[in-house]
Amino acid sequence: MMKKTLLASAIATSLVAGSAQAVTLFQNDSLRFDHYGRIQLQLKNDDGDNEIQNNGSRFGFRVTHTINDNLTAFGRAEFRFEADERRRGRNTGDDRIFNDLRNTYIGLQGGWGKVTVGNFDGIYFSAVSSVLDLFEEDGYRALVEGGDRARGDTLAFETADLGGLRLGLAARHYANVGANNDDEEWNLQAYVQYTGIDNLTLALAVDQNNEDTGAGLVNDGNEYDPVIGLSATYRLDALTASVLLETSGESRSAGLGLSYNYGQGDIYAAATWHDSWVVVKDGDVEVSSSGQESGIDFGLGANYKFTSNFRAYAEIARGNEDNSKIGDQTNFTVGARLSW
Repeated sequence: MMKKTLLASAIATSLVAGSAQAVTLFQNDSLRFDHYGRIQLQLKNDDGDNEIQNNGSRFGFRVTHTINDNLTAFGRAEFRFEADERRRGRNTGDDRIFNDLRNTYIGLQGGWGKVTVGNFDGIYFSAVSSVLDLFEEDGYRALVEGGDRARGDTLAFETADLGGLRLGLAARHYANVGANNDDEEWNLQAYVQYTGIDNLTLALAVDQNNEDTGAGLVNDGNEYDPVIGLSATYRLDALTASVLLETSGESRSAGLGLSYNYGQGDIYAAATWHDSWVVVKDGDVEVSSSGQESGIDFGLGANYKFTSNFRAYAEIARGNEDNSKIGDQTNFTVGARLSW
């Protein structure tokens, strides 16, 4: 029973990471059920235009269930909602209240690692490009960001810690693709991560970028090349420094991120450089693009944590004309976040 309780506790702790204020609604010897969420509002000055915005307000539930001494099942359901405007009518179109089904999955975990099925951030992002995910709003850009080619019909396997080494492999299934919407395709991601050196984490990840899925990055000459990313993060007391390098055919991206905890909050900054034409597509629809000339995005921010549940923040982001996530403009953002 002791081994079973320790395993369930360790897995529950790892699953609640990032939502430390989660509230346990029910718990017994084999089952734990948690609720968490946040309300986040901000005032954003978008190159001179002001707007009060919702920024990722959400609520969710997590459950872990101990099957035996070496096996635990886990699950999660998370929903985003709009907190900045009054919504009426039916939950359709722009009038819907809950506009996004986010990290929602089930899985199995043991001493060998874990298997996860469902919607969740891609393992490429989690292992590599998330090292520059420092901002509440604008301020960084990577070739592969949070949900790209990950959320929905994804199967992932990740090993347990192997002496500081961790491996992961994921495949997202695309149904109804092709000229007649009668084909199916898979897009693969893989990573290797090493934490065996004091204070240093190294990671290498690859995204297949399968053009037949209709959701890949298109490079110069409309070629779909695999995306390769390398990251390094060094932590020394209150200071964390991260470097991200990415390449996909003729497209290149590099970024540097810094974060310093001053006791009552954090000060953080990031600069990312991009070169060559990159177009993000969803099917035949162009989602976003960047120019052919090199350019730098820069962001600086700080937060003040009144408690572990409530913090305020202020950020500034500057883009460039040719190759930027936000374009040739400067954005200012101030906001607050209440979590539970």
